[in-house]
Amino acid sequence: MDGSLMAALESLRIALHVTRVAIFRLHTTAQTYTLQRIHHIQTPSSRPLKHDDIVLATEHAHCFAHLYDGNVFVGHTDELEGDVRTIFEEWDIQSFMIAPIFIHDERWGFLSVVDCEQKRTFPAHERAIFLAIARTIGESIKREQTLHELQRMKQEMEQMNATLQRKVEEEVRKNREKDFMLIEQSRYATMGEMLRNIAHQWRQPLNVLGLLLQDIQEAYAYGELDELYLRTSIQKCFIQIQHMSRTINDFRNFFKPHKEATYFRPIQAIRQALKIISASLDHYGVHLHVENRTRAHMYGFPNEMSQVLINLLTNACEQFVARDIARRIICVRTYADDSFIYIQVKDNAGGIDETIQKHMFEPYVTTKKDGTGLGLYMSKMIVTKMNGDVFVSSSQKGATFTIRMPRYERGRGL
Repeated sequence: MDGSLMAALESLRIALHVTRVAIFRLHTTAQTYTLQRIHHIQTPSSRPLKHDDIVLATEHAHCFAHLYDGNVFVGHTDELEGDVRTIFEEWDIQSFMIAPIFIHDERWGFLSVVDCEQKRTFPAHERAIFLAIARTIGESIKREQTLHELQRMKQEMEQMNATLQRKVEEEVRKNREKDFMLIEQSRYATMGEMLRNIAHQWRQPLNVLGLLLQDIQEAYAYGELDELYLRTSIQKCFIQIQHMSRTINDFRNFFKPHKEATYFRPIQAIRQALKIISASLDHYGVHLHVENRTRAHMYGFPNEMSQVLINLLTNACEQFVARDIARRIICVRTYADDSFIYIQVKDNAGGIDETIQKHMFEPYVTTKKDGTGLGLYMSKMIVTKMNGDVFVSSSQKGATFTIRMPRYERGRGL
């Protein structure tokens, strides 16, 4: 802006045939009235100015009063009085024309032209043009200030965005670390549950193997161990070993992650879960009823869904034990409507305390003495990852967990 403004001032000086054209910035206090020269153009032959500022006591600046109304102040130096006349004489001013510059309806400063060679009269049309130029300069300065303000705001916004981006990245990193820690803790807890389930699955075949070996030893002691007896006993031992091997395969397949989502029926996930946990249910004396009322498909990861069901069934078993429930019943039911498939796990373990129920799916919330509080949190994460949701309701009889998943038919979502 400075280059174009200086060119405009020079054009004004030439057009009016004056010695000097200047723009003053006004600064006022209760005691002083200061005009700070920020731009000026003068004839090459004129005497250089010694000072850039005109400082007046407020009471001596009364001659500028009519400038407050937006008028042009025109006159000769010998018509002035006091300090204003003294200053004008120091600057060799013979005649002058001053117009106020307004920005946002406030007096910002002044535009002035002075003639140091002669007393002259500025006609009305020159005054009108001069006042219009002062207003144009005010608009230009206002636009420049607005542009600077926009640039400043843009820089602040860019800085805020950069800061916000760093904060977001930091929060994402912290959340990833938190999720990784939760997953690791949940993995260890799940491994403990799986080892307990394996122990329950192996307990019966190990007992049978012990009895068979004891029977072989007694047959040998009583002279009843012949080739046929030994072959039959070994065959029975191999049957139990094969059962234990199948159990290991079931657990290995269960923990094998699905890299890609697939279409599956809810009963498939239920059956897979029962392969893992059925022995534990027998161990705790739990009567399980499965009621399958749909053949619709859901889309996701069947092993992960089985893990959710195992967690819900395990929680119910632990509540039965903790509350010493005599008749222990869990009902697993599947059904569907036009849009969703539902899997319900309902028990008669006495329900959930209201203060706990609203926080059930938050991490580290548990009623167990040695619980991690991650099972239901991870279960909800798994179901949410498959675009589903988990709800819980409770009564004095027991709790009901409902898994709701989008329904698919023949590989296409409804």
